[in-house]
Amino acid sequence: MSALPATGAALLALPGLALAAGAEPGRVESAMTGLPGGGMLLQLTLGLVAVLALAVGLSWLLRRYALPRGGSIRVIGGLPLGSRERLLLVEVDETRLLLGVTASQIQTLHVFAPATVQPISPPSFRIAPTLSSAEPSHDTPNA
Repeated sequence: MSALPATGAALLALPGLALAAGAEPGRVESAMTGLPGGGMLLQLTLGLVAVLALAVGLSWLLRRYALPRGGSIRVIGGLPLGSRERLLLVEVDETRLLLGVTASQIQTLHVFAPATVQPISPPSFRIAPTLSSAEPSHDTPNA
């Protein structure tokens, strides 16, 4: 079993050894560095890594900035009930819907009426009356 990988590696190294032997018969180390396709394999690997990094970066940028936000549909919250079931609270044009979501269907469980927003009046602050000069001060010593 271990002879098969060694044989395959030797067969792959033969063209490189033949090229190295034809160029300089006395140098064996040039056979390993001069393998045909060695530089091309490195270039191919680096190119693949660069393309994958670019794809991941662009998909992150698209999700972060290009997806429309502030639409009329907004998910307020969710609660998982099981492995494939969940409750969702969704707001559509100021109307809230409670949805039951399963693997096969989505069902409206309850429709909440739009909340009437009442303007909040600013709180009224009362300023405490100041001490009059008729009251004795505690800061001055009595003589």
